[in-house]
Amino acid sequence: MVTTVKLQNAFEYSWWVAPIAAVFLIGALVLLLYIGRKVYKLLDNHIRKISPYIKVHMSPQVLAGMKNQYIGRIQRLLNEYQAGVFDKREGYQQLSAIIRSFVHEATGINVETLTAAEVKRMGILKLDKLMEEYYVPEFAEDERGKDKDLLSSCNTAMGVIKSWS
Repeated sequence: MVTTVKLQNAFEYSWWVAPIAAVFLIGALVLLLYIGRKVYKLLDNHIRKISPYIKVHMSPQVLAGMKNQYIGRIQRLLNEYQAGVFDKREGYQQLSAIIRSFVHEATGINVETLTAAEVKRMGILKLDKLMEEYYVPEFAEDERGKDKDLLSSCNTAMGVIKSWS
């Protein structure tokens, strides 16, 4: 006995499969975007809640001693610069290291690896202005840092350290 079978075309009976698949794909995409946005907001809020200041407990005597130590380092830097041990750019680089080290020790915040813009966003008073003063001569071409005076920058840095509380 011979039997014949007539096969249907693959999607002939289900024209509605494509719209349903499209609705599911759009729904999945919307769900992923919604979850991504929620995660981003949670992380952003968590980051904003983190205080830029880490409370370092030190007595006024310890802080005063630390201030004197860093002011002495800046004065040694000035003496060496005036003696011609290094040029202006290297002086500004050393001044930057001294100031960043002081802030790290005084606050617990590791500003030694941050840019001036990142420090400005943290809102540490006076530090952003001080960093702007030495940032250009430290990193720019020699011509842009020509009008900066290391002596006045060091005096400004010592003033900021003296007034630190």
